[in-house]
Amino acid sequence: MKILHVIGGMDRGGAESYIMNSLRNIDREKYQCDILTFLAPRDGKKYVYEDELKTLGVKIIQIEDNRFKKPIKFIKDVEKVLREGGYDAIHSHIDFMSAITLRAARNAGVKKRISHSHNTNNSNLKKPLLKACSNVFRRQINREATMRLACGEDAGRFLYGAKQEFRVIHNGIDIQRFRYNSNTRKMMRAKLGVDDDAVVLLNVGRFEEQKNQEHLIDIFGDYVRKNKTAKLVIIGEGSLRQNLEDKIASERLEKSVMLLPAQDNMERFYSMADIFILPSLFEGVPTVGIEAQASGLKCLFSSNVPKETKLLDTAEFLPLEDNWTSKIIAVADKRGDAIKNAKVQEYAIENTVKALEKAYDEA
Repeated sequence: MKILHVIGGMDRGGAESYIMNSLRNIDREKYQCDILTFLAPRDGKKYVYEDELKTLGVKIIQIEDNRFKKPIKFIKDVEKVLREGGYDAIHSHIDFMSAITLRAARNAGVKKRISHSHNTNNSNLKKPLLKACSNVFRRQINREATMRLACGEDAGRFLYGAKQEFRVIHNGIDIQRFRYNSNTRKMMRAKLGVDDDAVVLLNVGRFEEQKNQEHLIDIFGDYVRKNKTAKLVIIGEGSLRQNLEDKIASERLEKSVMLLPAQDNMERFYSMADIFILPSLFEGVPTVGIEAQASGLKCLFSSNVPKETKLLDTAEFLPLEDNWTSKIIAVADKRGDAIKNAKVQEYAIENTVKALEKAYDEA
């Protein structure tokens, strides 16, 4: 079966991580996957995952981003790729704009048309015109899709509506990879110059409004006044990096906060940290939250993060206006071995990729 994934680009992000984890583990003798993109790589040269995709036999096809300026041309371009590639299925990961790609797929005669929701909100919906259009797009997605997928219940209701049927497929991960390692903890702390007994808070995510990292710096600024040796490590990349650097400087936190670029071996940082903290404005079911819990990390999520993200008893949800410092101080300093936890096992990539293959067969 030839499947065309559609996504903005293949740099690091939640949906991108899901696609990569799936492509690494899918039965490549049964399913041949390519990827259609329309956004330029963040570094202007090539996508972060581009080389690995080539080794997996996955072709990247890039078209112009005419979604808003010339939507008819965008539809025609997607339709042309589908026709020329002889694809059996389209798997679209672009929220409401999947209405366009699914329409192109129907025009091209593609029988299996799959929409996948990865979020519970969209910052573009702040614009009145786009918010109004979202209802039209929702109806079109529900009409065009032969299979509706979502990373979680809240994400499915957000994109498809409360009354529509959809199938939840978890954001699968390699659970064993993220298992806590005490030797890695010591090695990483020595490498970053962090004392063994220092409390380390960890945040992972794009430097964008959704992730609310400027507020995270406010939270940490309050906490570090009570725990002078504490450290905050933020890992990611994005358009708001300079804003974060300015905020850190204005709060005089340069010695306590580390802004690190996106990493290939995130499991090392989960082992190094004590608390994973995610004060997002909205999320789907964040893969980083699943990874952190697979490492046994204590997790503090904003109440905007779907409750189904909670796999371990050590994960808690707080309203953004609450006193996060008191909660950080209160949480226990012991982590658990999450590998045998039944809820964590539901996110094992070998299980989630089987669910995806079944969806492809049944779409």
